[in-house]
Amino acid sequence: MTDRNGPFIINLKNYSEISGEKALLIAKEAEKVCLDLDVRILLSPPQFLLAWIAKNIGIEIIAQHVDSNEIGPSTGFSIPEMIKGAGGVGSIINHSEHPIDITTITKIIEKMRSLYLISIVCAKNLDELKVISRIEPDFIAIEPPELIGTKRSISTEKPALIKESSAYLETNGIKSKLICGAGINTADDVRIALKLGAVGILAASSIVKADRWYDKIHSLAIAFKETKKSI
Repeated sequence: MTDRNGPFIINLKNYSEISGEKALLIAKEAEKVCLDLDVRILLSPPQFLLAWIAKNIGIEIIAQHVDSNEIGPSTGFSIPEMIKGAGGVGSIINHSEHPIDITTITKIIEKMRSLYLISIVCAKNLDELKVISRIEPDFIAIEPPELIGTKRSISTEKPALIKESSAYLETNGIKSKLICGAGINTADDVRIALKLGAVGILAASSIVKADRWYDKIHSLAIAFKETKKSI
């Protein structure tokens, strides 16, 4: 799970643009790009749509959040066993829109590792990345909260953060690989992030709110594929 084949992750969040049947439509567009370009795309739909999307789409599906509760009599929680049973292959963890404490993150990672599920833990800055790196999730997604959902990309606003995060993981022999997110809008954003040390990309609003989903996903994915080939 932790080789250089980092994924291109699309987080659908809970935007109205993908409510109901529309979630499957955007998922199918992502699947087309995946097949057309041979790019590894992970799609993260709203929790209650995960099983439906996973059943109807051939690409990897991950949850937007996972809880540490045990299987059995727990109500209203999204637990690793149920994510896997629904067809999910992993989860985003500690997104800035759904933060959790490091003790809970550690417990979740241990359970997900035992189930062979992919863990993508978000960090808002370098200090948080350093703490999270101690438990070595599969991927750490560096995402400054103030840039999420904006047209201001981490690639152009905080390139040093990407470079420093990558260097820290490599210098300290951390097995976790770096994902880059927050404001990823253009092909140049993707290229810069990968050249600075990220192995994967996490995007959301720039794709979900695009007029033509296939074209937007394709433009970012082709930059993702071509840049990875060149580095």
